[in-house]
Amino acid sequence: MSQKNNNYDIQYLEYKIKQAQENNEPIDSYILREIEWLQQQLDSFIEKSKDQGKDIETDFEIAEIEIRQYAAMKQLAQKINHPYDIYDEKIKQVQVRVFGKENWENFFGNE
Repeated sequence: MSQKNNNYDIQYLEYKIKQAQENNEPIDSYILREIEWLQQQLDSFIEKSKDQGKDIETDFEIAEIEIRQYAAMKQLAQKINHPYDIYDEKIKQVQVRVFGKENWENFFGNE
């Protein structure tokens, strides 16, 4: 799928969410689709990074993008009172992967 189509997909979802909110209609299905779309984009990005020979296990830029995507998914899930602990766990997994378990405990363990 091209970047143009991907942008259209997310713009359409945003439009539908806004429209539903203005009409006091449920937005859950649109939000869940947006979360799914974000996950697909992240999966595609990681695959492209691997194909380009990047070491996704230690690359800070890739980890930063992953964390931002998971944080966005978490925020969307919270918006509709959908379980979001999974995104906290995914963020933790990325941090542990990049920093190591011991350093994760030192940096983030007391949050």
